[in-house]
Amino acid sequence: MSKKVVSIVLCAIMCLSLLAGCGSSGSAAATATTTAAAASGTAAASDKAYTMKMHLSIGESDPVYKSAELFAKTVNEKTNGNITVELYPSSSLGNTADCLEGLSMGICNIVYEATANLASISPLANIDAAPYMYSSVDHWRAVWEGEVGQKILKDMGDESNMEIMGAALQGIRVMCTNKKVESPADVKGLKLRTPTIPMYLDTWAWLGASPTPLGGSEVFTAIQQGTVDGAENGLTNIVSLSWHEATDYIIETEHVYTTDSFIMDKKYFASLPAEYQTIIRDAAVEAGKSCTDSILTATEEKRKICVDAGLEFVDTDVTLWQQALDGFLEAKYPGLVEYANAIKAADPSK
Repeated sequence: MSKKVVSIVLCAIMCLSLLAGCGSSGSAAATATTTAAAASGTAAASDKAYTMKMHLSIGESDPVYKSAELFAKTVNEKTNGNITVELYPSSSLGNTADCLEGLSMGICNIVYEATANLASISPLANIDAAPYMYSSVDHWRAVWEGEVGQKILKDMGDESNMEIMGAALQGIRVMCTNKKVESPADVKGLKLRTPTIPMYLDTWAWLGASPTPLGGSEVFTAIQQGTVDGAENGLTNIVSLSWHEATDYIIETEHVYTTDSFIMDKKYFASLPAEYQTIIRDAAVEAGKSCTDSILTATEEKRKICVDAGLEFVDTDVTLWQQALDGFLEAKYPGLVEYANAIKAADPSK
């Protein structure tokens, strides 16, 4: 038995060893296949093509539109043509409120507008329309190109379930009127067109004016017919909408520095490949900075147009307006006070 049994045992051991070796090789092959498939899947995700529709309320001649073109070009190039951003200016996809609502339904994919337009779904968004937050353009840049601005955009995004990226100075708001206004006392009873955003309505009501919410396209006729005495907006917008042709004065209140951002539905944005998310974020920042520079240049150009058209620029004492609004934010928007304090603390001149 001894030699025969030993031989049988040795054969069995050898067979088991061979089987084990084959199993190990099969497992390695399966692992390699799985890894290759995963790598292929990642590549496929990166190669997937996307077409994104962007809503803009402004026309093609506006510096904001030019910066949107820069954003679209940058994103397309850096994704090797896999993301195409189509621009729809002059509210051709619908008004801003409808397009913001439509982001989650895919009616459009990007809204490039003032963040204050999110006020109906994010109370924090009213901070964009809060009066006298900034002392200068340098102060505005310090906020929105720094940590304070990034925190505001993140908190606003969390509140609204949106991804909010980049910061562009849309303009510094002034008044255009048919009545000469030299101090806050002169706006008592003034019928002033404002956006429908709560902060604007409350600000002018606090000052004693009669704020009248109207769509931008309605303002020119409303001023001509005396429905309103004037409006307020950035100088580039005032000229591009031809409001200067219906008014006699530009009152240099400089009460709000309007900030535009690129807004996307958070769920849709998260569904994009991570590398594309980074490209879009970086392009938004780049386009925002470019827009700010262009707006500052364009504002001086529009100023000359207004002067040539015969409008009088009224240099009002801003401290009087600030005093008239003392306590306004604390009384009407206490939840924004912490953010307002952070903005003011970021002033590089102090």
